[in-house]
Amino acid sequence: METISERDKQVKSRHSFNPWLICAVCFCVMAVDGFDTAAIAYVAPTLTQLWHLPHAAMTAAFVATSAGAVLGYVASGAVARRVSKRTTILLAMLAFGGFSLLTVISTGTTSIVIIRFLTTICLGMVVPAAITIAADSAPDNARASATIAATTGLSAGAALGGLVSQRLIAGYGWEAVFVAGGIVPLLLLPLVWYVLPRRQLLTEMTEAESSVTDSSSWFQEIRGLFAPELLSATITVWLVAFFGFLVNYLFVFWTPMLLLSFGFSAASAPLGAAANALGGIAGNVLLFVLATRFGVQRSLLATLSIALLCIFGFQVDGLGRWAVLLLISGVGVGTISACVAQSALAAVLYPPTLRTTSVGNAAAIGRVGSIMGPSAGGILILLGISAQHVVLLSCIPLSIVAVVMVISQVTASGKNKALALKGS
Repeated sequence: METISERDKQVKSRHSFNPWLICAVCFCVMAVDGFDTAAIAYVAPTLTQLWHLPHAAMTAAFVATSAGAVLGYVASGAVARRVSKRTTILLAMLAFGGFSLLTVISTGTTSIVIIRFLTTICLGMVVPAAITIAADSAPDNARASATIAATTGLSAGAALGGLVSQRLIAGYGWEAVFVAGGIVPLLLLPLVWYVLPRRQLLTEMTEAESSVTDSSSWFQEIRGLFAPELLSATITVWLVAFFGFLVNYLFVFWTPMLLLSFGFSAASAPLGAAANALGGIAGNVLLFVLATRFGVQRSLLATLSIALLCIFGFQVDGLGRWAVLLLISGVGVGTISACVAQSALAAVLYPPTLRTTSVGNAAAIGRVGSIMGPSAGGILILLGISAQHVVLLSCIPLSIVAVVMVISQVTASGKNKALALKGS
């Protein structure tokens, strides 16, 4: 009788001829996800002016965006076990495309909060499924690289959205951003249907058959993340996810508002989101290049150092517009690469049977941080703390991530030395 691992190898081998094509489609899926997730940040300055609201009034919409994504991340694994990862992506893209189009009927904060919450539940379901497909389709020695490449789509989508949204808002109004966010994923559906592996469903159905017989299987998978041999990996991944997302989404949602304090107009404020996302792409490329040679931990330390230097750069008086955008890009190098690194760590530190669960739950923990980041920013702004000081405070969670990476690297080196001595 074939084991699940044997079937996994057979299914993967059938798709080994085109793993990077699959990764490219997952990149595109993540790109439209990143655009739609950040869309509320693009239009927030315009909406506060049109609706005569204080800047902090958009906090509820920012929090709803992250709260919905948390539910989507957690639900993704359960849905994928029943209908396959590919079908999960197709259904979720169809749904969030429709909800994005529905956003144009919003007339106030209450309606936009509700619609954004529903939209991001579907957005959240896409991410773990797409990351897992990219990781599972790649060769073992390229799994981290494939994960980083696919996840970079989030930054690419956010960067493109920041650049395009400025023109859309100026030419057609804020509604055009959500119309674009609804139409593009619907146009992408045929490509997703054609390219993403269908035969992988055989493996997923085998896993589902074994899990359906035991109603507590999902809880057993969660407990598996805390097994003695995986406990340190789980703590590491979750801390990186939580604090990385916290700082990243603090910047994603509040950067357009931050730019207003530096003299940018509401229409040009989305350039901040684009600068942050472009920095994230640069950070992800750097992470991709370094990870193969130095490992994810050391590579992330390099990108975090760049972000910390740029955060301190905001404290310089008399910054020009281009200097502000450059510093925002530098922050994105570290914060967005931290969000990508947690997915790469989850993909390589856990066995295949726990990969989807580990990626989904790490992303959910990250989204908890993404809720706290914008919320903390809103509270600090309401308390009258300057934008520069809010930025400076963000160096604390980033420093925690750096310390966690150092500890993880030291622990991994110790284990490798112990195994080498044992083998000799």
